Amino acid sequence: AVVSTQSTGMQWFPGHMARGLKRMQMMTRAADCVIEIHDTRIPLTSRNEYANDLYGNKPRILLLNKADLVNRVEIEAISKQMSVREAMPVIPSSITIFNKGTLRTVIKDGVSMANAEQLVTNKDSYLFFVSGLPNCGKSSFINIFKKDGETSKNKLAVAPHPGVTKNISNKVKIVSSPKVYIYDTPGVNLPAPESVDAAMKLAVCGCIPANIPGMIQTADYLLFWLNRKGAYSYSFQCGLAGPSNNVFEVLAYLARKKDLMTDGKPEVLTAATHFLQMFNRGNFGKIILEDL
Repeated sequence: AVVSTQSTGMQWFPGHMARGLKRMQMMTRAADCVIEIHDTRIPLTSRNEYANDLYGNKPRILLLNKADLVNRVEIEAISKQMSVREAMPVIPSSITIFNKGTLRTVIKDGVSMANAEQLVTNKDSYLFFVSGLPNCGKSSFINIFKKDGETSKNKLAVAPHPGVTKNISNKVKIVSSPKVYIYDTPGVNLPAPESVDAAMKLAVCGCIPANIPGMIQTADYLLFWLNRKGAYSYSFQCGLAGPSNNVFEVLAYLARKKDLMTDGKPEVLTAATHFLQMFNRGNFGKIILEDL
């Protein structure tokens, strides 16, 4: 991976991203519709501007995943804002809890958009691309459409960290009538986030590894947002008497509570990993890391 710290932010652009992007550029002409999956907690930051150049005028649907981790009022506000800004349908979702019927609506809308774009009504088959930043749920989306009874070896690998999908997958048939095939694509970041602030948000939400800006620095950035949003439940869950602006204090208390101690000293680095994991599981409440 190419890693650097610049005035504009941190860079994480492994070789598989570069290779995947080149192949996507070659294959995109065949796509009938593109489903962009992004993280609802960072909807503006996780909107990768490379997509506009890559997919051009292809019909697109923007799926804001992990909506179960954001409160409903903010979801409605950001959906309306992005629908106007991006001039495409914006659909909040939670791939972890939505059923097949709900997500099939996305496919149905994509077919309708493709038909309207191509001025046809009865194509035999359609090809969709699923794209977005790393760790936003692209492979999980495809796995939902796997037939009941398929073995796990036929499912796409998923994990709670970025960089699992390294190649464009083989075509997967997800709907039989009409036939709809879909490609999973590797998560592709911009060569460098536009700002340090953007890079930190990506790290907090797992779109880039948190050890790139620094595990404790990432935990500190998250603590800043929790306090800014008045989401103080972290204090109880970490064993503090109340909110704190001192990340080392928070992590030390969390380490003691989780028994992350070595020779009587708190393992703050390990505690920082736990702190970020707790946020990404929704333990600190429904929080969006953007100013709407």
